[in-house]
Amino acid sequence: MDNKPIEIAGKTAITGGSSLIGGGVGAAIGTLLLPGIGTAVGYLLGVGTGAASGYQASKKWFE
Repeated sequence: MDNKPIEIAGKTAITGGSSLIGGGVGAAIGTLLLPGIGTAVGYLLGVGTGAASGYQASKKWFE
């Protein structure tokens, strides 16, 4: 039995969840530093960081 679809779904879930968490944390920090534009910039940086770290974590998880 091929577990590739399960692996793909797992990696997607981990990366997506990490992106959402990173975006929330980034937006909160951005709001504290500079409300308005800081929220948007913090969200974008948080999503990028969260996605990258989630992807790395999922690669290690499914090895």
